[in-house]
Amino acid sequence: MKPGKTFKLSKTTKRMIGLMKGATADQRNQFKRMMIEAQVCSEIVVKSSPRDNKRPQGTTQYVTNDTGTASTQV
Repeated sequence: MKPGKTFKLSKTTKRMIGLMKGATADQRNQFKRMMIEAQVCSEIVVKSSPRDNKRPQGTTQYVTNDTGTASTQV
């Protein structure tokens, strides 16, 4: 995944990159690429399938007792 034109790296990540003591420029660039990829992946929203409102609610694995007060798992 690649970041778009409006992508902004979080302030926390920028601060961590700036405070990397003893790291070479190559190590900082590698860390920055990793953090950009992680941030882009975390912003992905998974679409779920639409729910059918006409289906019966609840699970079929539970059976109501004769009194109707409690349920037990089959």
